[in-house]
Amino acid sequence: MPGQVGDYLAYRRWFDAAYATIELPPDCAEIDGGPTFSISNQFTWTVEWYLVCANAPESYIRVAEHFAKVARLLLSQRKTFAYHFGPVVGRDRDGTPLREPADPVFVRIDNSHQPAHLHPERDATEHLPQANIKGLILDDIDLFDFVRACIRSRQAGRPVAEELGYAII
Repeated sequence: MPGQVGDYLAYRRWFDAAYATIELPPDCAEIDGGPTFSISNQFTWTVEWYLVCANAPESYIRVAEHFAKVARLLLSQRKTFAYHFGPVVGRDRDGTPLREPADPVFVRIDNSHQPAHLHPERDATEHLPQANIKGLILDDIDLFDFVRACIRSRQAGRPVAEELGYAII
């Protein structure tokens, strides 16, 4: 549900229904017992969700979204998002994968500090704008579509680009 949403309760209904359809492979586990929500008020919240997949290569999926109120309307809008899929390079004391911008990735899509862009497997520090991506609208990607594509990529041994349906041009 990228874009506008009524409020946290509407988002949470959508999220819970979609979350219930996710089937994790036996080697994948959620960190912190599943998605975590930080709620400021009914129009402002953040969700973060980590999955760690143990089979080689040990990897993790992290999705994070932040929603905030749309001025003069009783609506919220996704303001920032970060979707990451890559190998585990280290862990903190709680077992959460450590992450740095230069760490290797299979793919990262975010809108941190600039319009939505993609960090490709070949170079995690590279920022590819929408103009360089064919077959996927970066601003429209949904966190559950991203998670499902990452899981399919691992299970099938195919690049995540194939599973998300994009090509770099």
